[in-house]
Amino acid sequence: MLRLKAFRPSSDKIVKIQLHPTHPWLVTADESDRVSVWNWEHRQVIYELKAGGVDERRLVGAKLEKLAEGETESKGKPTEAIRGGSVKQVNFYDDDVRFWQLWHNRSAAAEAPTAVHHLSSAFSSPAPTTKGRHFLVICCLNKAIFLDLVTMRGRDVPKHELDNKSLLCMEFLYRSGVGDGPLVAFGASDGVIRVLSMMTWKLVRRYTGGHKGSISCLMSFMAASGEALLVSGASDGLLIIWSADQGPDSRELVPKLSLKAHDGGVVAVELSRVMGGAPQLITIGADKTLAIWDTVSFKELRRIKPVPKLACHSVASWCHPRAPNLDILTCVKDSHIWAIEHPTYSALTRPLCELSTVIPPQVLAPNKKLRVYCMVAHTLQPHLVATGTNIGVIICEFDPRSLPPVAPLPTPSDSREHSAVFVVERELKLLNFQLNNSANPSLGNNSSLSETGRSKGDFFEPLPVKQGKKHISTPVPHDSYSVLSVSSSGK
Repeated sequence: MLRLKAFRPSSDKIVKIQLHPTHPWLVTADESDRVSVWNWEHRQVIYELKAGGVDERRLVGAKLEKLAEGETESKGKPTEAIRGGSVKQVNFYDDDVRFWQLWHNRSAAAEAPTAVHHLSSAFSSPAPTTKGRHFLVICCLNKAIFLDLVTMRGRDVPKHELDNKSLLCMEFLYRSGVGDGPLVAFGASDGVIRVLSMMTWKLVRRYTGGHKGSISCLMSFMAASGEALLVSGASDGLLIIWSADQGPDSRELVPKLSLKAHDGGVVAVELSRVMGGAPQLITIGADKTLAIWDTVSFKELRRIKPVPKLACHSVASWCHPRAPNLDILTCVKDSHIWAIEHPTYSALTRPLCELSTVIPPQVLAPNKKLRVYCMVAHTLQPHLVATGTNIGVIICEFDPRSLPPVAPLPTPSDSREHSAVFVVERELKLLNFQLNNSANPSLGNNSSLSETGRSKGDFFEPLPVKQGKKHISTPVPHDSYSVLSVSSSGK
């Protein structure tokens, strides 16, 4: 079902991984706390740093910046000289990340029959907050690193500015108070969530009185009522729901709801979009179980042990048109990507892919077994699944035939009908279609663009399409991975 899309070898285990939603960027952290940003499309490393220790290049760069700004005397130890410690989480943050996360949360909430009206109405792009910058954000035990991949300027926030508590996980909050700018929440070793403003770089809020253990995961989502919520999981096994809608005057916040989720601790939490229903939460725990929770009643809907005797360390909600029976992907420390079927079908767990069969045979030593340590599914391209292993990063492409090779045919200037040819199973097919944009004026040529590059009127309303398909009797002497093109000469 899966074939290799890209592979980057590594001598260390890849233990943290994340994909950018719109750029072909992947960020990883290995067991030695080295963080790498990789362009998986062009197979190029964009940036690398030693986040766990002191990165000399960043330290020298920071000193040169201060000299250029006229600062000759050092005001104490620079934050770049503080050892980061163990890397706990890596992520990207920019206007595209913010836009698609908000769109995903809102569209999942709008599926519920009880969703408030404004969730099902047109979705407008949120105001830009990063002004063209693309942040790489690294959550380390002793500090958080915010690095702008455009200017390569960084900002290190040591833990002593966050009540001197070790940082274990992070999540961006998408409803920021006026004047605070983008907000990022950090889960700490004392069970408290601390919120940092990326505009003032100051602590602006605390979520207290919930956990009695160290926080292991955070996730923001939107309820069917339209309320922005934050969910946290911790080593005490609790899953706690907090309000993320509070204004700038709310400095100390208490839990809305607390649930006992897993014995031994919660490992990760994920949001699942349900067609025609309220979104659900998926949690995995140290007790080797995976649980699904309703976000209206917050009752447990289902609990399974995906892989007997092994605990899951990664989970992803998944939807692919060629596999409608599968809705969850997960990984344990073996060589598989596991898929869990929807209860409508068999509700069984089965291996989606044996990764050792898709990689080049020479990269795996004869006496070495492949092990997966982290996994992520692409937000906007669900056919792409990235895994971090003990031999490197493996990006797999699920059933590329679901995205057939296609070539557009020239459209006459006096015609509104467009044509394209595509290949499916060595058969050439013709697709004729018309786009009717009268229902959505934002799709016209007169629409203005926002700073994010999207139309200001981009509402994501369904575009009326009139189409027809035709089978062409000419067989294609190539496989379904071939590339189609149109000759400009007409021959």
